[in-house]
Amino acid sequence: MNIKPRMAILFGALLLLGSCAYQGVNQYPFSLTIPRYHDLLPFLNSIMADHPGSIQHRILGFSGSERLPLYAVEMGRGERNILIIGQHHADELLGVAICEHMIRELSEGSESDAGIRKVLDEYRIWIVPSLNPEGWRVVSEGLARIKRKNNRDTDDNGKLDLRTDGVDLNRNYPIFWDQDTETNHMSSYFKGSAPSSEDEVKAIINLARKVPFELAIFYHSSITGALNERIFLPAVNDEDPRFLKLREQADFYAARATRDYFRGTYSVHRGSSSRVGNARNFFYHSQNAGAMLIEVGGVNRKGQSIIHPPEKMVKRINKRHYKAFIALMQHMSELD
Repeated sequence: MNIKPRMAILFGALLLLGSCAYQGVNQYPFSLTIPRYHDLLPFLNSIMADHPGSIQHRILGFSGSERLPLYAVEMGRGERNILIIGQHHADELLGVAICEHMIRELSEGSESDAGIRKVLDEYRIWIVPSLNPEGWRVVSEGLARIKRKNNRDTDDNGKLDLRTDGVDLNRNYPIFWDQDTETNHMSSYFKGSAPSSEDEVKAIINLARKVPFELAIFYHSSITGALNERIFLPAVNDEDPRFLKLREQADFYAARATRDYFRGTYSVHRGSSSRVGNARNFFYHSQNAGAMLIEVGGVNRKGQSIIHPPEKMVKRINKRHYKAFIALMQHMSELD
């Protein structure tokens, strides 16, 4: 065979192999590494059985329409409280996957890793895998690919309209709520009929008022791709010392979170931030806690947002964010 045709065949095979291995796509049905709602309680019970004493899990409350439990996991023995919420919006399931990975790794590390034991001796880490179990159920069951809100019957027609019903839980907090102009109940960004009208948000508010959180981290993933791989901070008028300390923490985390499909690491958004009733504004302004929103999920070479990647990429994302979080906890410990 002539060398040129042989090389052409080899080159074509490599291209085909590369296209098969390339992870820059959203996968439907989801890979098994994307958590399903009905598997959460068995997962928590399994962790407790395999690592007795490593976690406590409790029910913070119930969702407003379907009365689904809102689970919180408590880990560690320290006096410094950290909160992690994996999911506010229905289709943003990467945050749930990250939370489950953290629970598993922290449980195993508490028995075998001196560095993790030191973190758990200093901090009490609260992990809420999902604040929107209704939306999680709908998306994980394949009933909707794109959905932000919970399942409240906001048009009062007596049935669930998956495309339009519901409240955007991350716009329902009782801070700057009146400054949010989105009052159309059919909008994906509908803020609700009143501040903290939703039982899911009330449950987190009750927790925040009982536990003095030092830092709250919220995972999101933008379906548009416009926000991915960035960290967003609360809306402030003045960058005072407390805010500058928070931004330093966010910069530290971002520098240790590798991007999914391009070189480099996450960045921290500079400039104006959303002045609406979202979780980071509530915790920062009402509870005096540091708060940051981390937009996970990548943008592929075609500019498409990838928030439901295949198994290999989900595992990679989980590991990257767990390592960045542990590094941040150790960094905060060294500074204080």
